[in-house]
Amino acid sequence: MWKAWVGFNFSHSLGLVMFGFGCIAVGLSLRSLALPKAALLVPVGIGASYYLLAARYWFRVPAIACAAGTLWFIIGWWVY
Repeated sequence: MWKAWVGFNFSHSLGLVMFGFGCIAVGLSLRSLALPKAALLVPVGIGASYYLLAARYWFRVPAIACAAGTLWFIIGWWVY
């Protein structure tokens, strides 16, 4: 059971890290991609989903981090 728990947590945190790297990569090449502004709402929605999960099931620190990340996505969307 412990191995399953560790594997579950590792796989989901790896997915969160890969999502972050993907957002950073898109952010660094945003001008060359020419994405419509509505496409940038996808990371906002995913960030909000992670925040809701963190607020419901996790500790306070992950919830604050997810809220901060989602806020930066919203600011980036607004600035773009």
